[in-house]
Amino acid sequence: MLEGPEGILTPGWSGLRIPKACILGLGLIGGSWAGALHQHGWEVLAIDPEKASIDEAVGRGWIQAGWTEMPGFLEVDLVVLALPLQELANGYDQLVGRIPKGTVVTDVGSIKTEICNKARSDAQTGACDFYFVGGHPMTGSEQSGFRVADPNLFRGYPYVLTPAANCPQQVVQKLVEIVQSFGAKVVFREPLQHDEEVAMVSHIPHLLAVALTLATQDASKAGDSALALAGRSFRDLTRIADSSPEMWKEVMVRNAEAILTGLTLWEQRIKELKECIQRGQSEEIAEAFRQAHEVREGIM
Repeated sequence: MLEGPEGILTPGWSGLRIPKACILGLGLIGGSWAGALHQHGWEVLAIDPEKASIDEAVGRGWIQAGWTEMPGFLEVDLVVLALPLQELANGYDQLVGRIPKGTVVTDVGSIKTEICNKARSDAQTGACDFYFVGGHPMTGSEQSGFRVADPNLFRGYPYVLTPAANCPQQVVQKLVEIVQSFGAKVVFREPLQHDEEVAMVSHIPHLLAVALTLATQDASKAGDSALALAGRSFRDLTRIADSSPEMWKEVMVRNAEAILTGLTLWEQRIKELKECIQRGQSEEIAEAFRQAHEVREGIM
C-alpha cells in the first residue's frame, strides 16, 4: 500500500479531477448531504425511488443527475448511504462491483453496530474493495423528505464517525475533512458505544415525547382538554413526537437493549424526584434542577 492517499483512494480525492459523490436516498439527511457537497464543489449524483425528489434536487442544482434504481456502475469517489435502517444492508450490498476500488462509503444510520459489523466482516473476507466508515449526524428534524433538506443542517452539531480499527487513516481523515467543512464537530465512537449513548440522547427522548403527549391526552377531562393550555415548554418537549412512526419503530426494536438499559436509569431518576415531591423535599428538588442546569451548560 502506498503512503499517500492517492495510492489507495479514487482520483477525485487527490485533485486529479472534480470529486464525485452519489447519495442513496434523498430524504432530509441525504438531501442535506447533497446540498452541502454541491456547495463545496463536488459533482453529485443521487438514487431515490421518488422521481419527484430527484427532479427537485436537479432543479435546485444540488445534483447533476439521478436514478430511481441502482445503475450498473457508478464512477464516484464517495457514496453516502442515507437509507432507512431496514434498507441499509441491501443498499450496501448493491454497491459491490458497482463502484471503483478505493471508493469511500459512509452511512447516516442512527444505529451503528449492525452495518459496521457487516462491513467489517465483508472487509475481512474480501467481499468488497471499497472503504466503509460508519457515520451518524446528531441533528435532524421531526419533518422528513427532500423538501426540508438544508445544506447547513449539520453546522454546529456533533457528527459521529465509527471507523474500523484497520481502516487506513488517510481514508478516515478525508471523511473527517468533509464533515468538518459542513461545520459539524467530528466525534469518534466504537459502534456499540455509539448505540448505547445515542439511546440516551436521541432514542429515549423520542419515547418520552410520545409518552408525555399521550399522558396529557389521558389527563384531559370530558369536554376539556389539557392540550388546549399547551404552551412553549410543552410544545418544545413534545416536538419530536411528530417524527416518522415508520422510522422510529425500526430504531426502537433494533436498539432495544440499549434503550431498555437507558429507560431503567431514567425511571430511577423519576422515582427519586417523585419521592421528593411526595415528601415535600423542596431543597432536594431545587438541587436536582441545579445539577441538571450544570449538565446542560456543558453541551450548549
